[in-house]
Amino acid sequence: MSDAYIIELGEEAVGVVARDANGYRFYAAKQSFRPLEGRLFHSAENARNAALELRREAPPMLSALTSLGLSERRGRA
Repeated sequence: MSDAYIIELGEEAVGVVARDANGYRFYAAKQSFRPLEGRLFHSAENARNAALELRREAPPMLSALTSLGLSERRGRA
């Protein structure tokens, strides 16, 4: 069993979980998945399911921007 897993939704890596003494801790790779940051899960699959649920709950425009990678970009005005 591995100590870390990349959490992917489709082709998009949204975070990483790393095993610690109590389970798998989530580290967000994208701003839109920060609500899961630091949460502890029983398994990597549980963390992936939580990420899927978070994506489903996101407002439609945020979901579209995230899937395009646009919500993560920071530019100068």
